Amino acid sequence: MLKPTIGLEIHFEAKTKSKMFCSCFNDPEEKEPNKNVCPVCLAHPGALPTINKEAIEKIILAGLALNCEIKNYSRFDRKSYFYPDLPKGYQISQFDFPICKNGYLDIHLNNGETKRIRINRIHMEEDTAKLSHEGNSTLVDFNRSGVPLMELVTEADINSAEEAKKFAQELQLILKYNDISGANMEKGQMRCEVNISLSETEKLGTKVEVKNLNSFKAVEKSIEYETKRQKQIIEEGKEVKQETRGWHDTKQITMEQRDKEDSFEYRYFPEPDLPPLNISNEEIEKIKVRLVELPDQKRKRFREEFDLDDKSIEFYINEPELADYFEKTISELNCWNKDCVKDGSIKLCSNYITTDLQSIIKSDSNFDTIEKNIHPENFAELISMIKKGEISSNIAKIILAEMYKTQGDPSDIMKKNNLSSITDDSEIETIIKGVVAKNNKAVEDYKNGKENSFMFLLGQIMAESKGKINPQKAKELLKKIL
Repeated sequence: MLKPTIGLEIHFEAKTKSKMFCSCFNDPEEKEPNKNVCPVCLAHPGALPTINKEAIEKIILAGLALNCEIKNYSRFDRKSYFYPDLPKGYQISQFDFPICKNGYLDIHLNNGETKRIRINRIHMEEDTAKLSHEGNSTLVDFNRSGVPLMELVTEADINSAEEAKKFAQELQLILKYNDISGANMEKGQMRCEVNISLSETEKLGTKVEVKNLNSFKAVEKSIEYETKRQKQIIEEGKEVKQETRGWHDTKQITMEQRDKEDSFEYRYFPEPDLPPLNISNEEIEKIKVRLVELPDQKRKRFREEFDLDDKSIEFYINEPELADYFEKTISELNCWNKDCVKDGSIKLCSNYITTDLQSIIKSDSNFDTIEKNIHPENFAELISMIKKGEISSNIAKIILAEMYKTQGDPSDIMKKNNLSSITDDSEIETIIKGVVAKNNKAVEDYKNGKENSFMFLLGQIMAESKGKINPQKAKELLKKIL
């Protein structure tokens, strides 16, 4: 049976104030072409590079987050190739002595298993210019030229499209959590390349590289397509060609671009204009303290402390601002103990954040930060009101929407709009009896075994009370009266 073996090469731009080897502004949002440029990043004769300290700290931070060895000695090399987006005719990169080596990242698969993917290296280089093709012309924008670019190379430990996609997604989260990179694939801040081969034995087959994949879906679909393409070639008794291919997003196919280069073709040699890097253990330790809680650490803590289900946990992992908001609300509820897990307060709070609050945020095109609209203390008060039965879930939705709009206190909103729950049994029974009297046919149908009629009556009761009756209470009294 043919088994795919996959390795990833992932580039991500460092989030720094200036470029890698000059003082030009590093601004991925800049729309005006060739604005952030200088003689260094335009490769004018005699212009000399200098090393961006902030960029080096960012790659060390990335290496530490990905369990890498940080090398005390490192140096830059010249990687020679000719292309319109490379003004010097070579790229300043790293070859023999990268900054980060021998790391790993654990990924969680859909079947519940965890798999460790080894990382061979992470090295620092400079990004190229950006090409825009218009008809028969190609335009060059040098704003991106010289931006600090990290390249991560995995070992060939990946065996499926799912594993490759999960690795890239988890890496993106780590980079964003630690403010290492914006890692926005749509903006080109993170780009993936896939190396894939098929073989029936432990010996690897012929490697094909698929370049410049700018979405997780493209990573997944290109591997699925390339696996089928190579399998068909091998089954026909032909040899797979070692080459570089591109992904055609519209046609959902890979397309031949050029023969695959080997490292010797780049004619690497030490960069003569830059000194070697000597990174002390003390410097590494200073950078290490900047690491924040990583996504997998947060997963484990949220499971242990809050007993949340996997779906809710993944929501918070991908929405770190709302995860922080959830924890602040829990703190306001004084819910840092197992009792709040048992009585449902934590689950109730989480449910309202992941559903109702998230829905309101998504509908607001001007959304900034959640605390600007609803302070955690007010959200905690709303949760307490629901838990105590002071308001029904329907009323809670109304109050929440008003809180978001006015930044108001939930108790004040409830009183001002007369939204408090009806809790007196005799008052509830009066409303129910009135609904029953108006809907004789539904009552008769229910008594004849039609359960849907009961739900219809319950809906009429909630409408009559404007949602002020607890649905469970209404259900109990309705059954009693019927």
